Order: sequence, then C-alpha cells, then structure tokens
Amino acid sequence: MILNKIRNLMEENKIDFYLVPSKDPHGSEYLPDYYKEREFLTGFTGSQGTAVVARDEAFLWTDGRYYIQAAREIKDFGFELKKQGQAGVLNYDEWIVENIKEGMTLGLNAEYFSHQGFSSISKKLQNKNIKIIDIDLIKDLWEDRYDFPSDDAFLLDVKYAGKSCQDKISEIREILKKKNAKMTVVSSLVDIGWTLNLRGMDIKDTPVLISFMIIEEDKVILFTDRSKIKKIEEELSKVLEIKDYSDFYEYLKTYNGEKIYLDPASINERIYKGLCDKNEIIFGRNISEDLKAIKNDVEIKNLEETYVRDGVALFKFIYWLKQNAKNKIGEYQAAMKLDGLREEDPLYISNSFDTISAYGPNAAMMHYHATKKSQAIIEDRGLYLVDSGGQYYSGTTDITRTIAMGDLSEEEIRDYTLTLKSHINLMDAVFLKGTYDLALDGIARYALWQGRMDYKCGTGHGIGFVLSVHEGPHRISPRDPAVRMEEGMIVSNEPGVYKEGKHGIRIENIMRVVYDCQTVDSIFNKFKTISFCPFELDAIDVSLLTKRQVEVLNSYHKEVFEKLSPYLEGEILEYLKEATREV
Repeated sequence: MILNKIRNLMEENKIDFYLVPSKDPHGSEYLPDYYKEREFLTGFTGSQGTAVVARDEAFLWTDGRYYIQAAREIKDFGFELKKQGQAGVLNYDEWIVENIKEGMTLGLNAEYFSHQGFSSISKKLQNKNIKIIDIDLIKDLWEDRYDFPSDDAFLLDVKYAGKSCQDKISEIREILKKKNAKMTVVSSLVDIGWTLNLRGMDIKDTPVLISFMIIEEDKVILFTDRSKIKKIEEELSKVLEIKDYSDFYEYLKTYNGEKIYLDPASINERIYKGLCDKNEIIFGRNISEDLKAIKNDVEIKNLEETYVRDGVALFKFIYWLKQNAKNKIGEYQAAMKLDGLREEDPLYISNSFDTISAYGPNAAMMHYHATKKSQAIIEDRGLYLVDSGGQYYSGTTDITRTIAMGDLSEEEIRDYTLTLKSHINLMDAVFLKGTYDLALDGIARYALWQGRMDYKCGTGHGIGFVLSVHEGPHRISPRDPAVRMEEGMIVSNEPGVYKEGKHGIRIENIMRVVYDCQTVDSIFNKFKTISFCPFELDAIDVSLLTKRQVEVLNSYHKEVFEKLSPYLEGEILEYLKEATREV
C-alpha cells in the first residue's frame, strides 16, 4: 500500500505529519496529470481535497460536492473521509494544530502551497515549536508518473480577445506604478494566458501553458518549455523574452533591492522565499485577475454568440435523448453524443470540463463521472442530469440541465420546482451597484431553505474567456472572501438538490452583470442570462411558482425560442415550440 511506503519515508526523514494538497506550483484548480499527487496517494479523483498522513492515521478532506464519491474511492487506500464544511468538522489545518504535539515535524512540498496558505498554517503552529520541512516524499514513490504535457501552444486572435497583449501589459504597468512597484511575478496560468493572449493544452479542457511570467518596467520574461512555442516564438519574441521553465527559481535570485508586487494567494511559498530576503515585497491580488474578470465588449459579443450555438448543441442532444428514451442508452454513451454535437462547431477546441452525465441516484454526486466500463442505463422514467460546456475560440461555456425522462415522483417534481424557484429568484435579482457577491447567495437559497433543504457548495462561479471554467475573484457563495459585483462580470447560477440514493437536480445558466437603472440616490445592477436552453416544463409544479416567477419563466422561454429557432427545422423545431410553451 502506498500509505505504508510514505510512512516509511516519513520515518526516515523524522516527519510526524505529511500534508498533500490538490495543487501544482501555479495554484491551478484543475491539474496536469503529472501533478495529481493527492489522487495518487488517496485514490480520490475529484478536483478538490487535502490529504494528511500521520504515523498511525490518515485523512482526506473534501467539500460537499464530493462526499459520496470520495467515500467510495478512498476506502481501499487507508484514508478516512473528513467532510469539510459540516458542523463540528475541523478543517485540515485546524485538525493538525489540535493533534500535532510540541516539537514535532510537519512535512510538505512548499511549491504546492501559496505564500498565504503557508503563512497561515505556520502562524497557527508557531506556539507549539513545530518544525516545517519543505520536502517531496511523492517523487520517489510514483514510479509510473505521467509525463509533462507536450502539445503546442497558440495565440488567441484579438478578434476574440478584444485587446492585444501589449495593451494588457501597459494596463498592468500603469497599475503597478500606482502601487509603487517596479515589477510583478505571476505564476497563475490563467493570468499569464489572459495577459499574453497565450493559450496551451497543458491541462485537460483548460487551455493554459505551464509557465511563469515576470513583468518589469521595460521588459516581460516568460519561462516555459520552448518546444511548445516553436510555432509562435517569433511572434512572442516581439513583446517578451523567453527563458526555459527550469531556470525560473534560479533567475529569481538575480533580483536585489527591487519593489516587487506579489499576490500572496497565488504565488507559491518557494517563489516568496526566493525574493523576500533581498527585496521589498508589496502584496495584493494579481492585477490581471481583476482586469480579466470584467469582460470587454468584444469578449461579451463573442460569448453571447457562443452561448447561442452551444445552446443549440445541448438542445439537439436533449431532443435526441428524449427520442431514444426506450433504447437503453448509457450515461457515458450519452455524454459522448453531446460532446460530438459540440465538436461540430468550427470554433470548438475542447470541452471545458469532463461532461457530467448522471442518471437517478448517480446525480446526487455533484461531480460524478460515468465511464465506458461503469455507467448506468438511462431509463424512460425519473431524472437525468447533464452538466457540460465547451472551450471555443470565441469563449468558454458551462450549462446544466436536469431532464425528465418519463414519469416522475411527487418528490422529484417538488425538488425540481424548488430548484427552479431558487434559480429564477437569482436570475431576476436587482441589487445595488457595489453589492458583494456573498450577499447574493441567500437570494438563490431562500426557496430551498423554505423547503428545509440546502446544497453544500456555492451557488455560482466566475468563468474565464477561453481559460478556466472556474475563475474569480468573484463568485456567489456563502463563504469569504467577498468581492463586489461589477458590470461585465460573468457568473453562473446553479442551485440544486442532492439526495443520496434518490436523485440529483441542478439547473445552471450563465449570467452577466449589467446596468439596471439609477434612482435619486442609488445605481442598481441586475443579471442578464446568456445561456439558452429550455427548462424542463414536465418537471414543474406550476402551483408552487409565484406570479412573478411564472412571468420570468415564460419570458426566458420566449427568448430561448427566438435565439435557437433559426438553427432548427422540422420536428426538432416543433419540439422547441412545445418545450418553450407558456405556462
């Protein structure tokens, strides 16, 4: 067992606790296969989780999206599940503080911890005289480790991106001046990609290039694998210097007496350690993170056109699935059909994440993934959930529909209707300019709370532009840190109901923050929904909807028909009319 081997290494290195997060040196949410160390150690394949190994016990922490899945996957790896976020469950760092003894040693790989995260746990342990060792215990155990990705990178055309990389770099430099900094170091792959209009294929379904970037007053330096940028190196060289990825940490040692702007939540501890002794560090959020959160006019136009085409693909899939409801289609087979429909788009690059195709009880696992060898048959009754999206040159999409496959129980109809009420309430929200994202979360949850239900995850997340399907700094969640919502931000709206052994329901659309009106003393914003695909009318108990909710539902379906109908004809067009009929 891997757990026994890592404990032997802990013994050799006099380590009492070893910490393995779900991270790479860039703080990425989704990881290149090479960096999936926590998965290798625990067997858990979800995107979020932290493992802690002690001499005689081992635990995995993960959030409510993965409770069911994680419990199944870790059972043969010697780990016990800690349900992060549940009442009475300590977070992993709190648990370590409570259980580690005076004078013991904690081991971790500092490349996988942000400076903020490392400082937090160090501060909590300082009163116990705990020694923290920067050490990699996985490298010698993972014998058949994946290779680094090697696909070519590409430049995103300005007709999609809306701004040149020179313009973006100039914006960043202007803000650096205001912060009294001479330079910044960027390790976040999505921020590097956005700034340079540079995309790669180094993380599955997230078009980024493994790299580091330094922006100075008079030059930009990119550290990456040169073999992946051969086709675009001449173009890149017009605006920046290119150095080998492996030279990055050594190059940091050349800086002395500089005022350097760093994002403590983004740069890893090893970067900080390489700069902090000889330079003045100015902390703040990645400048590009705030800039890229507000989509420019060209990006918005591209996104809105992309979501229409993406909605057509999803609706064609739903029609196909309904027509074949009695043909014993498997979850994986259905996912492949939907993926194929998206691939027909000439601007398609890849999915934006692995399609979640889940029938019945499987949908109660928020991030369930069917495989060719392990898939349930979608029957002609009950609920089927499909959460999917695409990466196109013209934008990134994400949408979820829960589909009635036939007869539904009263409980399924009630739960679907309450989820829809929650979705519509947020969709229809009007809020003061400058409202924090956290304040909007309760608007969505209220209808489900009235039904004495809740979902153990956020309500919405920001989305990148041909980058990560999950991007901040904004989101809609009950958790800190809170960020003010601004016009041009894109965010998802995805409340749900998840009942183990029964069903899972999620309804997700993507929305843009827009101007609403100005009164005597206030400016108001609202959301504009940019996803277009019908809700499941056969799953709605209309008597549970308010008059206003019925109006919003009918108005949305009218717009869905207007947007999708030009791309459809014949029987599927007639079905769209039926699926968007007034209630």
